[in-house]
Amino acid sequence: MKDPVQESAGDWRQVFGALANEETRRFYAQQVLGLESDLRPERQAKAQLNLANAGLLDGKGQIDGEVFARILAAGAPREPRTGNDRFFDNEGRIDRYPKKHEERLGLLRVVAGKVLRHGQRLTEAELTSKLEAFSDDPVLLRRYLVDYGMLLRQRDGSAYRLADGSD
Repeated sequence: MKDPVQESAGDWRQVFGALANEETRRFYAQQVLGLESDLRPERQAKAQLNLANAGLLDGKGQIDGEVFARILAAGAPREPRTGNDRFFDNEGRIDRYPKKHEERLGLLRVVAGKVLRHGQRLTEAELTSKLEAFSDDPVLLRRYLVDYGMLLRQRDGSAYRLADGSD
């Protein structure tokens, strides 16, 4: 789910994508500096469209001087995160694994509790699918959950369950 504040502020990926193009970046610099563009009209129109789509130009084709401030504000955490929450991004995905063993155990315990209920069994495919909500590498996350003792894996790999002794 997209954050409406972030949607109205623009997306940093679109800004970087537009500025990654050399002609678009040159046109943008010329606009910021108040210089006449040295691009051919069709190239200038394309650059202007790229900049407008990225939110770097307003509806009138003028430089939007506040776009960077809005993007930074939209990406800033709303409130300081504490405990295990500090290892999740705004979408609830793991953005880094704790280095300290006890903190990593706590994070993995939280994830295990969110993907499995007591007594529930999931196939490898079902578990991996659920873990995709938490990580770009759900296979690594699944491995951590097993290696750190949060989940038990059936010997043939056909099912996983919480390592709490309940069936």
